[in-house]
Amino acid sequence: MKTRSWILLLSALALVLGLIVLVQQLTARPAGTALVYSDGALVARLDLSADTRLRVDYAGGWNILVVENGAIRVEEASCPDGDCMRQGAKSGGAPIICLPNHLSIRFTDEGYDGVSR
Repeated sequence: MKTRSWILLLSALALVLGLIVLVQQLTARPAGTALVYSDGALVARLDLSADTRLRVDYAGGWNILVVENGAIRVEEASCPDGDCMRQGAKSGGAPIICLPNHLSIRFTDEGYDGVSR
């Protein structure tokens, strides 16, 4: 194949992949609830529509969680690296994790019990 054909093929592939990502982002619904786990145990179920502030303690460590504007974030943490704070505010998608403090924040949509067609 000529160079021009490869460029057109790769451009078309990039366009299709970009459209797929765009459609997924536009159709994604924010979660209604954040489930807060400490050391694998559920410690809180937070409604993302209600502004809340919560401190979660774990073996000398702690995290302060803030729910506002439909999203949750780790405002402060005692962990040395602070990666959990840099993840920012989220309302769905990948969980927020703080490995040193054994904290995990997962998202769920309480309105659905199964898969609909």
